[in-house]
Amino acid sequence: MRGEKVFSNRISSLLLALAVCALWGSLYPFVKLGYDAFSIDGGDVPSIILFAGVRFAVCGVAMAVLFSAVKGRLLAPKREDAAPVFTVALFSVILHYLLTYIALAVGEGSKSAIIKQIGFLFLSCMSFLFIKNERFSYKKLFCGCLGFSGIVVTSMDGSAFSFALGDLLLVLSSFCAVIGTVATKKAVKRTEPLVLVAYSQLFGGVLLLLAGLAFGGRIAHVDLGSAVVFAYICVASICAYALWNVLIKYNSVSKLSMIKFTEPLFAVLFSGLLLRENILKWNYAAAMIIIFTVILLDNGFIRKRRGKGGFK
Repeated sequence: MRGEKVFSNRISSLLLALAVCALWGSLYPFVKLGYDAFSIDGGDVPSIILFAGVRFAVCGVAMAVLFSAVKGRLLAPKREDAAPVFTVALFSVILHYLLTYIALAVGEGSKSAIIKQIGFLFLSCMSFLFIKNERFSYKKLFCGCLGFSGIVVTSMDGSAFSFALGDLLLVLSSFCAVIGTVATKKAVKRTEPLVLVAYSQLFGGVLLLLAGLAFGGRIAHVDLGSAVVFAYICVASICAYALWNVLIKYNSVSKLSMIKFTEPLFAVLFSGLLLRENILKWNYAAAMIIIFTVILLDNGFIRKRRGKGGFK
């Protein structure tokens, strides 16, 4: 009961959601560091898929063991959990990452931050179409569009926008992630969130691993440095996905989708720190102001709300 209060409280759930997005944002530069550490070429899609498969398979096994130890019993899916686990694995892990990696291999990655949020813009405004307790409001529509404009500002670099095959694949990837989120929201009513995240990642990771091997992927170089980078990727993934699945159970998907707009901002900040990219740009500051204004507005910090709070 105490855990439910933490995950449904307006302030603590907001902070936890931001922490999740910070972890996901940190993975962008760390995955790039991982490619270098394991000597994986950025255009070698099979090896990248293999790398992703190993990552998610290891995370799935680690989560199953860790969560079982915490619960004091074997945490395993029941027969009725098979369909939800498969659905979440298919959309959130397999299709999401396959489409993303292929898109980045055949096209430019400069617009990925904005395009990857299109699905969550749709979900933040139209979640009522898929989830029973969600409601449409003009406030959600306004906040969603304003938050998305912050991502647009983040991606502005003075160059013209175009739409190519890689962009289309990123849009499809984004909507696969959204379908996975909706499926998770429905599944956690009956399935333990920790079971869902552990075994969907394990199943999805194994299939990605097999696909990478089948198409000739390989990881030729392993040393202490690459092991440390991989360990961080796995720990960050485990913490982020576990927290996110529990937050989905107790909170509104539309409001969590608003928080998701901070992920590219964190990616920019961590890329600046770890990859020494230039982050002292006016558009980054403007985007940060826009997105955090949206979060404060959407989560009721401008006016007092009744009830226990949370992203309701």
